Amino acid sequence: MQFSRGIRHLLAGSLASMLAVGLSAAYWAFAGRDSLLLRDDNPRRIEALASIQRGSIYDREGRLLADTVAEAGVLQRRYPRSSAFSAVGYYSLRYGVSGAEAAFDELLSGSREVRSLGDYFKRNLLRSPQIGSDIRLALDAELQDALASAWGDFRGAAVVLNAWNGEVAALFSQPSFDPNNLDADWDELVAAEGQPFFNRALQSHYQLGGTMYTVLLAEALRSRSDQSKLYPQSAAAVEFEDGFSIECAIRPDATELTLIGAYIYGCPAPFHTYFLAEPAMNLNAISRQFMFHNPVALDGFPQPEPIELPSALSAEALENGALGERAALGQGNLTTTPLHMAAIMAAVATDGSIRMPTIHAATKLPGKQQWQNTNGLSPSTPVISAEVAKELRGVMRQAWSILPVATIKGDTGAQVARSQSGEASQIWLNGFSAGADQQSYAFAIILEDNDDLSRLLSVGQALIRTLAQS
Repeated sequence: MQFSRGIRHLLAGSLASMLAVGLSAAYWAFAGRDSLLLRDDNPRRIEALASIQRGSIYDREGRLLADTVAEAGVLQRRYPRSSAFSAVGYYSLRYGVSGAEAAFDELLSGSREVRSLGDYFKRNLLRSPQIGSDIRLALDAELQDALASAWGDFRGAAVVLNAWNGEVAALFSQPSFDPNNLDADWDELVAAEGQPFFNRALQSHYQLGGTMYTVLLAEALRSRSDQSKLYPQSAAAVEFEDGFSIECAIRPDATELTLIGAYIYGCPAPFHTYFLAEPAMNLNAISRQFMFHNPVALDGFPQPEPIELPSALSAEALENGALGERAALGQGNLTTTPLHMAAIMAAVATDGSIRMPTIHAATKLPGKQQWQNTNGLSPSTPVISAEVAKELRGVMRQAWSILPVATIKGDTGAQVARSQSGEASQIWLNGFSAGADQQSYAFAIILEDNDDLSRLLSVGQALIRTLAQS
């Protein structure tokens, strides 16, 4: 009897062990298999990733921006267009993905979900090579080349948008990196002072400075303020008690200017006086109207952090002089990205609506010849009326006409603006221009730690000339 009880215990223990082994095997075969397969040190995963025939990336005219080639039997990613490095990003087995390579990784790598029995059969039974789709971006490689050629070694960023549909025609950030030499240069790039992996066009928050005058002038036009009023000492700097001062972006000949004249030359004094004379103006509400609290972004690309705007300023705060006045002149807590500023310029160039930017134009599936275009409609948010947008366009055309590079034919308007961040200063060129394709394009260009107007204008001239020709 004792012997029989021992056998039963042994049998029960064996069955329990077998059940545990079975459950464990079932778990790792089904529920837990991904945690094993996706481990970074799994050689099968590395081998599988290395064998992926990643899709190519093209610009809107079919010019190659990235492809995969076989070198000595090993697949390598190749990037032939240096001007597009910051937008296209990189793909690396060791360091991952960035830029468009990251935003559209699922398409490019062919790692989309299994959608048919044929897909399942090829992928899991026949072990067919994983082939990604080709994609076409809205980028124009000639615009990218024009920006890079005129830019030099200065830090900064530029964004060009199709003003009517929000497509990103150019996305440039400097300093950048060469993804073809990523493995050799990685440590140096990570330690570089200029942060070449940081996309300034999408991520950098800059003080608005004189770009804020677009917001104030739009409010003055909306409220039908007297635009013939002359402001004395218009060219004078606005000085604060702590020694901080703001000056004109371009020195005017006249000593008295209207608000429109102040906008054309980027002079702060008239806008300072206008703001102080309008105690009912809610700067916070106006800033939210232009979406500065939640700037536009590109899906899949590095995102700017949301900004908490200060509450509406009290009369006491205005009497104290500092924060409200600085905010009105673009030197407060409010910041913006080049992408968002370009979106505002697109609103001015069209019907007053900010459109969400897009960069993916079309996809070509593996083995197919036809491109599948993406939906060109982009969500939009009205920020100013079409009438105010039209009036602003007229003012910006005047602002462009006084610049020494305003000899290029075509419908162009642009504002030069300065902003300051601590001891550093930035200089902006924001505006719109008609392209040879009869489309209207909006742009924002910013040079960091720089006050070189001639360099800024040479970049703008190269951009507008290329738009007019391409």
